[in-house]
Order: sequence, then C-alpha cells, then structure tokens
Amino acid sequence: MNIYLTHGGATRDVTNLLVSWTWSGDKAAISRQLSAEVAYIEGSGLPVPEVGDLLTMADGGRTLFVGVILLRTLGSEDSTLSCTAYDYGYYLQRNDGTYKFTGAPAEAITRTACADRGIPVASLPSTGVPIKRKFAAVKLSQLITTAWTLASEKNGKSYAIRYAPEGLLVKERSAGGESLVLKAFSNLMDATTKEDASKMVNSVAIYDQNGNLIRRSGDASAQKLYGVMETHITQRQGCEADAGAAAQKALEDGRLQRTVTVNVLGDHRLITGETVVVREAKTGLSGVFWIDADVHTWKRDNYYAKLTLNCRNVMATASAGSEDL
Repeated sequence: MNIYLTHGGATRDVTNLLVSWTWSGDKAAISRQLSAEVAYIEGSGLPVPEVGDLLTMADGGRTLFVGVILLRTLGSEDSTLSCTAYDYGYYLQRNDGTYKFTGAPAEAITRTACADRGIPVASLPSTGVPIKRKFAAVKLSQLITTAWTLASEKNGKSYAIRYAPEGLLVKERSAGGESLVLKAFSNLMDATTKEDASKMVNSVAIYDQNGNLIRRSGDASAQKLYGVMETHITQRQGCEADAGAAAQKALEDGRLQRTVTVNVLGDHRLITGETVVVREAKTGLSGVFWIDADVHTWKRDNYYAKLTLNCRNVMATASAGSEDL
C-alpha cells in the first residue's frame, strides 16, 4: 500500500514518512476519509502536507482513495503532524441544494444533484420509481439519501451509497456470493456482540389525513417482552398500499438490533456496504453480516481493520424535503 501527497502540482510517495494512517467509512456518511500521522522535522526539506493538498492511497496499480486535506494539526514541540483528507463525496455533505422534482426516479435526482456540483457518478442502479419531492436548502447528501430511501420504501430493496475514486457509487445491499469469510484462528482476531432494543418499533398506527385511526399493526410478542413502542404514519388518499409498505418497513427496521464489532486482519475489500460471512464458534456467530462501518489502520508494518457488522440489511435513511409541491 502506498500513500502519495500532491502539492503544487507535484506528487510524491510519502509512505515511508508516515508513522501510521487510517482509512475509514460509515454507512451514515457518503464520503470516506484518510487520516495520517506524518514525520515532521523543521528545516529538513521533507514534504509537509498542507490544507488543500491531495492525499492518494493506492494498492499496486489500483487507486483506493483520493481526497483533499481539510484538517491539519501540528504542535510546537511535536515530531509528527496529523492530517485528515476527505474524498469528493464530502462536498455533497457541505453543499445545499434547492430543487423540485415532480416524478424523477432516485437515479435521475442523484445525477442532477451531482452534476450541479461537478461530482462524478460512477454507477447507479435503475429503480424507475417516480418521486415527487421539494427540497429547499437541503444538504445534497441528505437529498440523495432521501431519494434512495423513498425508492427503497417502494421496491423493498436496500441501497449502499458511498463515494469511490471513480465517483459516487450506489449499489443494492445484497448478500453476494463473493463475500469474504471471517473465522477464528485465521483472519478473525476477536468479536463483540451487542443487542439493543432502545430504538425498537413494535407497533405502527396508520391514520388518515384528518387524524382518524385506520388500523394498527405490530408484533405482540415483542410488545409483551419489551413494552409498546409505537410510531404513526399518515396515509394519503388513494395510497393504501404505500402506507402498508411503510408500516411493514418500520416494523422490520425497528426490530431488536444486533450488531457485532470484529477486529480482523486487514483487507481493503472489507468496506462499508459490503457483506462478510462470519464463523466464530465461541460466541456462536455464524452467517452473513453487512458492514455498517469500517476502520482500516496501518502502523509499524501491521495492517488490521475494525468492522461494525449488522445481521440485518438496514440501509442509511433520510427524510429531507417535503411532498408539498
């Protein structure tokens, strides 16, 4: 793995100057980031990262990350400085958008928002689901996530949204046949399981636009065990199927959350949005898990990764804008 610094149009390999570096991502954020601790000796003539410079991470001939340094820290007595670069997906988080869409699918909405800010698009799935939505001064990342959330509510699919060196990438979150296997006494170092019912939804009440209760559905066994945790949905006229689908999704997403944190030997394919197969007999972990967050660390010639796994295929969601056109 090599790290390159681009300053003033000149690019240099600075891998040997790095004490350590970390590459990370989370399903709640479209962009990924690269943080590095760089050896610093004043007056040595060694390259010094500046805010606005580019950092590139490459494995052989494949570029894994390109980002702009937007954060740098240096103390007066320090022998190292730290810097953090964000890929170009970060600019979707830092720019607002104001739009009115009267039937465009999520893929068209995404291309429009990216084109207006010069953000390249690598690949988008086709949904064909028309969306009517007005956005006023909404962060572009929230706008895009909302569009794919609305598509997901219609077609029942889950999507992973992230930025790659080629551009914005949206892919369906599905268990692929090429999922890497993590197992004890091999590449899996340790695992911790967490169960969380604090954000549970086990009851959904559907109301009409006048506030009249239409119906209520839920999980009786979960209500008895954990108590009633109810959310309300307003059904628009003629949209019974949409309200029913939204209720079902709320119950599905609101089940007991079981997340697993694992420390593994490093592999750059283990990134947010992908799936892994876990086999760990001591804790009883077994099956397909989705990566919700990843932190890859290189230090002293060691490479390891920390992954947050979810046994359920739950995408990052948003609800920006309004249907009032």
